Amino acid sequence: MGHGGVNIDTVKVDNPVQAEFGDNLSWVCPAIEEILFANPQLTFTTEDVYAACINGSASLWVTDDGFVVTTSEVDPYNGDRTFLIWLAWAKIRGNNLVVKHQDFFMDYARERKYKKIEVRSAIPELTSYVLAHGWEIDTIVYTRDL
Repeated sequence: MGHGGVNIDTVKVDNPVQAEFGDNLSWVCPAIEEILFANPQLTFTTEDVYAACINGSASLWVTDDGFVVTTSEVDPYNGDRTFLIWLAWAKIRGNNLVVKHQDFFMDYARERKYKKIEVRSAIPELTSYVLAHGWEIDTIVYTRDL
């Protein structure tokens, strides 16, 4: 294990725990590759996610069910901070992981004085699901290649 990291294969956890990316390379990297393959509009790489976690600008959280990578954004006009769930991956889809762990992340963000928690996705099915569980649509982004 090393560096206080959590290896999902040896530790059983229910609430998300922060983990060292390097200690979880064997399963997190292929999962990020899966996300990137399914979402070719994303411009970052697995190495970019790794670097963000290593340099402290992002955090890897793991559970028995999968992982999320979180980061922060600051509104340039009013300074409000948003807790962004940047990436999320589940070993088995359809297990209501958004609902299962949203209170944990909301409490975490609230304790650290974030103003908002945010999730972004290009998956249309996610919209009705998160709206039914207390989330709101803030912005919808449409793009077109030139």
